[in-house]
Parts: sequence; structure tokens; C-alpha cells
Amino acid sequence: MGRFRVLIAFTLSMFVLLAGVLVVLPVERAAADSVELGPDGYFSALEDTDGDGQILPVVDSETGTPGTQNANGWINTRRILFGKADSSVTYGGASVSGGYKTLASGAVPSVPDADFGINTVYAKSATTSIDAGEALLWADDVVTAGFLFDTITPYRDSFDSEIDDYQSNLAKVADDKYSEDDVAGKNYSGFEQEFMRSAPVEGVCTAAHSTGCGQGSGEHAGSYLRQTGSKNGYKVFPLSTGDIRKYFGHTTGQFAYDKNLRCQTHIDNGYSGNCANDTSRSWLRNPPWNYANAGYAFSLTYDGGIFSYMTGEGMYGFRPALRLSLDNLLLSADSGNQSQSMSGDVQLTFVESGTKTTAWSVSVSGGAGSRVLDLRAASELGAQDAVGWKLVEQGESQTVKASGKTSAAAGGTVALPSDVSDSATYDLYLWGQESGSASKGWSNKASEPVHCTLTGDTVSCPKSPPSCGIELTGQTAGELKAYRIGDYAESVFDHTGALKTVRLGTPSGLGTVLKSAAESAGGLNVDAGNPIGWVAAQWLGYPADPLSDDVTSAFSPFAGKLQLFAQALEKDEALLGASAGSLPAGTFSSPTTETLVVPCTGLYLIVDDSGASLPIIVGTKVFNDALDDGDGRFVDFADAGVRGKPRLGRADLKTTVVDIAKRIVNDAGMDGFDVGAQVEYEIALRVPDLNGFSAVPYGSYQFDVADVAEAGLTLPAASEVRVWMDVPSPGTEVTATAGLSIAVSGDTLSVSGLKVLFANDNGASGVTNKVPAGSLIRLRYKAVLNASASFSSPEGGGIKEGVDTVNENTVTLTRSTSGGGPESKSASANVYSFKVDLVKVDKDDVSRPLGGARFEVSRDGQALRFTQVSDGVYRLDAAGSTEVVTHTDGTLSLQGVEARELSFEETVAPSGYFKVSGFTVEVVPVWYPDADAKRVELASYRTGGSSLAYVSPDGHAVMVADPSKSLANLPYTGGIGILLLVIIGGLFLMVAVRPYYLSHRAEATANILI
Repeated sequence: MGRFRVLIAFTLSMFVLLAGVLVVLPVERAAADSVELGPDGYFSALEDTDGDGQILPVVDSETGTPGTQNANGWINTRRILFGKADSSVTYGGASVSGGYKTLASGAVPSVPDADFGINTVYAKSATTSIDAGEALLWADDVVTAGFLFDTITPYRDSFDSEIDDYQSNLAKVADDKYSEDDVAGKNYSGFEQEFMRSAPVEGVCTAAHSTGCGQGSGEHAGSYLRQTGSKNGYKVFPLSTGDIRKYFGHTTGQFAYDKNLRCQTHIDNGYSGNCANDTSRSWLRNPPWNYANAGYAFSLTYDGGIFSYMTGEGMYGFRPALRLSLDNLLLSADSGNQSQSMSGDVQLTFVESGTKTTAWSVSVSGGAGSRVLDLRAASELGAQDAVGWKLVEQGESQTVKASGKTSAAAGGTVALPSDVSDSATYDLYLWGQESGSASKGWSNKASEPVHCTLTGDTVSCPKSPPSCGIELTGQTAGELKAYRIGDYAESVFDHTGALKTVRLGTPSGLGTVLKSAAESAGGLNVDAGNPIGWVAAQWLGYPADPLSDDVTSAFSPFAGKLQLFAQALEKDEALLGASAGSLPAGTFSSPTTETLVVPCTGLYLIVDDSGASLPIIVGTKVFNDALDDGDGRFVDFADAGVRGKPRLGRADLKTTVVDIAKRIVNDAGMDGFDVGAQVEYEIALRVPDLNGFSAVPYGSYQFDVADVAEAGLTLPAASEVRVWMDVPSPGTEVTATAGLSIAVSGDTLSVSGLKVLFANDNGASGVTNKVPAGSLIRLRYKAVLNASASFSSPEGGGIKEGVDTVNENTVTLTRSTSGGGPESKSASANVYSFKVDLVKVDKDDVSRPLGGARFEVSRDGQALRFTQVSDGVYRLDAAGSTEVVTHTDGTLSLQGVEARELSFEETVAPSGYFKVSGFTVEVVPVWYPDADAKRVELASYRTGGSSLAYVSPDGHAVMVADPSKSLANLPYTGGIGILLLVIIGGLFLMVAVRPYYLSHRAEATANILI
């Protein structure tokens, strides 16, 4: 027995210890959390021969004569295209080759006082440092016209100042911290600048310009004081005099021409003439440039000489160096065909962080030595123009065997090199690509690559998600383009896999244009941090709580503030970036449904370039990876399409608007209405096409509306009805238009003369359109659900309705046809209000009804009031009483309430019975799954809070079972009854446990003695 207790104690202690370990130990991140890029081809092939993490000097090592002075390794070093090379966009409109060559790859620390051979204090300088994962690149020519080293006199040493905001002219041209009008801001794309590290440069003077830097003495002898890193960070910078020693191995000082330092223009001109942009030299940086008060600084000549010269010389330009991060570098390849050729210019492909490849497929054809890949891929890149790929040899070498790109944006076929082995397994990477250019920056953008493997004619890739698309229905002559204006995040799904919620985020770079468009559409206090999220909550058809002021846009996508927002974005189409997908003109030449493929997933603006259809805003379905494979993983809201709630991934062009429609706009919760509540209706009418109505005079042309309500609805006064049109702009109120008549008489609302809004009076020539056919007319009014309304309640899973139809309201449009005779079209909307039926019974004999039980009913913490209609029957009424009483047959019926949770508190129980603790009852309706959701298909009760309130077996009512005041029912009571039970039970427990305790103590004593 003792050993058993020890075992239990040990087990419990180990459990506690294990729990502590689980809490304390960190969880290692999975490898999949980072994107695998593989080797790039050029930089990954540079060798670190001594294993110190430094690859230098690259220029000399490529000649095969490392360390040889004045060698011509520069010409043999691969030229990398980087930055912009179009003079229309470069700094000062200078001519730029876009060529850079690699000096080193890091990590390479800075070396102080490096001497390139002049052995003079003013020529020594610290070298430029490089971090691990970086390369130091240097332009092959000057990228500016000539300029003064500085424009402030006297010339005093400082490159920039740690004391004040001073920057020398050279520093400003390189990277002006106050503006983008500098080489760094002008000569490189924003994408490329993400990979150029902005950091201080070493070996400069940062004293106040008025002071300068003095030569050191003592332990600082042979150096200059304040030789530090620059105050400001620079993405591009001039090389230092020390860099000439460090990265070129130059130790022979001035007047010794080094072929590796020559300008490319000089080389291209047969080693004659100046550098680019008619500059004879390019500035270097070093700590002092106030040499002997004559204003000297060092520069490189066009033919590779190093000289100190007057800083007042204005013919010297800027030849930039930069620290390039290789972390996101996916591929280095030939600029012509993206292959792995051993010569020619190199173009770089970087991954745009977070940009996914959304769909892909790979297949192999052909025999050994002539394999052909068929590559297809879609991505989230805004302007994908190709599919890029590379083939990597597995093993320690990790060599890029081959690479390339397809000729089409969506993909195509590519041939593999003939020496690709059928017996070896290769890593195959593919991605969506947006190719660089001279005007926008040479570097290619790539989506995050998909990693496959290839062995012979077998390729293995991860499963590709189904492609995203938006179904468009209608007719137009124009081309349709889609622009991504919202990102999906934080999706939540229900137990069936359907969408419950999804967060909309604003894409990078679109915040300003989206906020401005929302404000121009009438939005107030638009969220500057997430304007598209604000728009979605207000206007997209998923109303906020409380309801926003515009829920029209969901039902009528060509009216309301959402349409104003879409039109404002259409005007700023150029600011939205490249289109994410399109359908060419002619696709909708006749009424049809087509799919516009877009990168997954998000919210899109669809623009018709012909203007035949107004712009549309629609979201794609949301991808639920937890579901089975196939298109079924793209899901919509469970109630999509019900009562006008927008369907994801589907939209209609303007010409498909129905002739007449009617809906209730203020029942977002789909739970009906209380008696006495206002029900807001909207009637939408489409302006007819009057082409062919020449035989119909204006005076006899009819276009009138009659809206008839049942007895349970009280119509408003005619003055409270409003009329809008979507021309000349959405939301134009036309209620007061002369000739338009609105009248209310009894149960009928009549609107006549609507033709004045859209028809021309041409006399005997018949009517014609004065606004485009298909334009919308919208009528809005609020009716009151009165005491004569019909009420619905659950009936065994079905629905029990009133003797008449369910508070139906039918509108009829009467209009003339081209033949002159009238035609009628109708639409209706039903208003639901519910009742809750309870039956009070004996808990021990449910066949015995209990009358006289009193209840108070509340909702959301607020007491409800009811008027008694008859014994046990009550109707919701703000002027009534808060207490309701069951009939003698135990029944209680509460009429005229929304289908929401009601809380019941029994205040007085029938004589001889305990009160039941508080419970809840809710009617749960299920609407027919049609677009208008006019009728409830099923309904049921849901109870909570007490097991004594439950749904009857037939589903018609909620049974409330009171326990009688007997000993058997004491646990169901409150207060003194339970207290008595606890006291009696406690005494019994003490009597029963005492013998066991005495026996157990004796056993324990015996065990100790043993």
C-alpha cells in the first residue's frame, strides 16, 4: 500500500515536471517558415578560398592572377546590370550604362588608414566594410555630369557633419537625406533600393564644416583625427582611397595607372576620350580634403590614374558603389535569355517578400538529351510577364545547372540543356516574374518560388491550389481589367468549412489613393491605416454594427456610395498599378458568363474601358486549405446571396440588372422584426430601352408603380417616400422632380409619372431615352409592423404562419410596350415577426399543466413589455406590462418578437411548486436559399440555462417543468431547501466516514510498525 502511494506521488511529480518542461522549452520553427531560394548562379559560385567569409579581390581573382598589380581583371569580370539605364529617368538626365562589377563579398570588416602607396597621411583612409550576405558593387562609369566637390567655401574636410545638418555636395549628390533628388533616389527602382543597405561610410571627416579635421599626434600620429563613419547613411557612395588598396590591390600610389580603374566609356572608345557624361574624372572620398589650404581631394581619371586635385574643379562626376544584400537574390543569369552562359552581362532576380506563387503546373516531354519542360505559374505580382525557372544540381556543389524564362506571362515550354542527366535528380525552382528594364530598373521581380524535383521524365511538385477567378455575367463591348484593392487576412471558417469572417487589409502603396477615393464618395473619418477595411465595413454589403448609413450598394452595385467609391478609383486607375487580370474586348459581345482569372485572393476593382458598364467592386472566394482538394477549397459565406448579401467571386455587368426588384434593407441579422418596428423597403427599377418606341407618344407612355401592403403593415405618409437615380451620378435624389407624383391611400403606395426621369417628349415621334437604358431608379420608404401582423412560430422543424401570407408587400410596375399596350411586372418582400409558445407542466407528471405561473421576459438585459390579448396570450407592446402569466392549461404565447434570444425569469411559481431557475429561449429561422430570401423554410427552438426548459418532442413549444415541493425535488430548489439538504447530508457523511477513518488509521499504524 505504501509503495502504491509512493508510485502515485512520483507519477504526479513527473507530470508536474513535464508540464513545466512543455511550458519552458521553446518550440523550434519549422524549416517551411522560411522561403527556400537555392543558389543564385553567379554570387554563389564565387569561392571563399581560405574560409574566412571574405571573397576578394574579385576583379583580380577572375584574371587568374590574384594580387598582381595593375592587372586587367576588370575587363574579364562579369558585368552586372543594376539600376535604371534610361536617361529620361536618371539623376540629371545623365547617360548611364547600368553596369556594375563585384569588388568583394562579405563579411569584410573595415581596415583603418589603408594606404594605396602614396605613404602620405592625407591619402590614407579607412576602407568600406561589407556585412555577411552582402556584395560590394562599383559602377563601371560615371553616372552624373561634372560638379563641385562642395559648393561652400572655404573647403574644410567634412564629408558630412555630426555637429549640424551639413553635407558636402558630393554627399548630397550620392544620397541626399532631405530629398529623393539624388543618385540613390533617381537611378534605382524602389524595389532595387530595398536591397541596397543604407549605412554610414567609413574613413571620412565628420567635424563641423567651419572647423575641419586636424592631423593627429602622439598615438594618432600619421592619421587624421575624427576619421569616423559618416553621420548619415548612404545607399550609394564614392569609394575611399583605402578601398583602392583593399579591393584592387593597388599599392603603387599616384601617377601609376591601374587598368582596373578605367571608365567603361574610355574602354569602349578604344581607350581614348573621357568617362561618360563628358567627365574626365570621378571623386573619391578620404578624411582630409583641405590639403595645404588649397582644397585638394582625390579622384580617378578616365584612364585609371589616381590624383589629388582642386576641389573647385567642376568637371569631375560621381561613380557610385553600393552594398547589395544577397538575402532575397533568387537568380543571377544572362541578361539576354536568363541562361547560365559563362560570359555576357548578368541580370539579377530578387524575390519580392511576401509575394506568393498562387498556382503552378510542370510537365516533361521528349527523350533523354532533348527534354522539354512545360511551365505554368500565376502569382501575386502586379505585372507578371514570364515564368522564371532554374535547375540546380543536388549535392555539396549546389550549382545552377540551367535557368531561363518563358516567353509568355502565364508560362510556356523551355528546352533543357542536352547534358542534363537522366539518372541524376535536380532541384527545380519556378516562379512568376516581372522582368526589369532600363526605364524601371534592370532587376527582375519574382514571386516566392515553388520547389520541385526533376529526375529524367519525372517531375514532382507540391500541390498547386486551384486558380482564383471572378465570374462575370452580362454584355459589353469593352475590355475588362481587374485591379487588386484589398488583401485577405485572418480568415475564420465555421464547422462546415464555410466562411464566417475575413479581414480586409489595404495593399502596400494604395493607402492614400483608397482613402482619397472613399472621402470623395462621402466617407467621413475614413481609417487612414486601413481605408479598404473601413470601406468594407460601411459599404460592401456586410454591414457594421450599428448599421452604416448605406446598405444600398450590396443590392444595387451600380448605386450608392460603393459605386461612387468605385468611380473615384476608376478616375485614378493609373495610380492602382498594373492590372491583375483582364478579359479582352469582344468577350461579352453577346450575353454570356466568363471567368476573369486573378491572383488569389482579395478584393478587386473591375473596370470596363468602353464605359458600357460601371466599375464593379467584388471579392474572390476565400481559400480554405483544411478542406479536400479541388475547387471546393474556395468558399463563400454560408448566407451569400441571401437578401442581397454579395456573393464572392461573382458579379454582374450593369446590363443584367432586373426590371424590378424589392428588398428589405434593415434586417441585416435575418431575424425579423418586433411589432411596432419600422421596416425599410427599397424598390429598384431599371430604365427601359426605348429604342423602337417611335410609335408610342409621350402622353400615352406609362411607367407607374403601385405597392400594396397587407393589413399588418402601416404605410408612411407620401412625403416620407424618397426617389433616387444613379445618373448623372449614383445617389442623385430626384424626389421633387416636376411631373413625378407620390400618393398613399390606405394600403397602397402609388408612384406615377416616373417617365419624366428618363424619357424624352418628342411629340408624335414617340419617346426616346434621355438617360442610358439600364440606369437605376430606387424608391425608399419605411412602413411600420402593426398589431394586425401575422406571426410565425416553429412547428416540428417547419414553420407555422398566420392565417394569411406572412406580411407580404407586393409592388407592381405597369409600363407600356413598344406596341403601345401595357405590361406588368411584380416583386414582393415578406416581413417576419415571430411568436414563442411555452407550456408549464409538472416535472414529475408532464401531462399535468400548471397555470398561474408568472414570468418576466428580457432581451439583451432590457425588460420587455407585453399587452394581454387573451388568457395566456400576449403581444409585444412598449405600453404594456413586464409580467406575463400562463393560462390555466399551462400555455403561454408571446407574439410579435424578433427571432432572438429571450431570457425568462419565473417570478411566481404555481402553488405547491418551486420556481425554475432562469432560462433562455430562441427561435432559429432558416431562410430559403434564394437571392431574395422571401420566405423562412424551417424554424426551431433553442433553449439554454436550465435543463427544466426543453423543446417538446413535436417541436411546437418549449416545455417548462416545475418541481413540486417534495424531498425528491430538493436539489432543484434554491435557498433554504438546498441548505437543509447540505446539513443533513453532512451529518450522514460524518457518521458513515468515522468507522472507515478509525480502521484506516489502525492499518497505517500497523504498516509503520512492520
